[in-house]
Amino acid sequence: MRIAPGVVPSDEELINCYLLKVSMGIPLPWNWMSEKEIYGETADPWEVLQDVHWEDFHSETKFKHVTYVLTKLLQVNGKTRIARRTKSGTWKGQTSGKEIYDESSGNLIGLSKMFTFYENKPKGSSGKEEEEHGHWIMHEFSLAGVCLNFELKFKDYAICRITRMFPKENEKEKTKKLDIGWS
Repeated sequence: MRIAPGVVPSDEELINCYLLKVSMGIPLPWNWMSEKEIYGETADPWEVLQDVHWEDFHSETKFKHVTYVLTKLLQVNGKTRIARRTKSGTWKGQTSGKEIYDESSGNLIGLSKMFTFYENKPKGSSGKEEEEHGHWIMHEFSLAGVCLNFELKFKDYAICRITRMFPKENEKEKTKKLDIGWS
């Protein structure tokens, strides 16, 4: 199943209505998210997410796909640090995290962190790996505050809102390509 077209859940809804319930082992009557392993040596976003439903959004300059997935966080050596490497790149943090509060009680319920995917390039002459922006942006939502007081069956899960952006070709570029094709 998928979310209704055009419906975008709030950060609070992602935590209270989905992530908390899944973490407590409560089955959701209507689950529109796929569970995917997006971290690890076998995971690249374009491979892992090839079979999920994408919502499309357009603007004058960009075309973007957005999807939501449930994923297990991979801890480094059993500690609190999370491994966000993939087969051919890394999800690098862009923010330290935004606190999410329950609107009715005012309690802290979760955190949202933003990541950008950087794809590894082949080793250059310097011997160091260079990285390139991959046009993938992810917001990772995890439990925090009072939500951690509940009896949780699955503690290491997060909901990820993943966006893939494409630049739109401008009309002049399209016209040039057409003109070149006809000559």
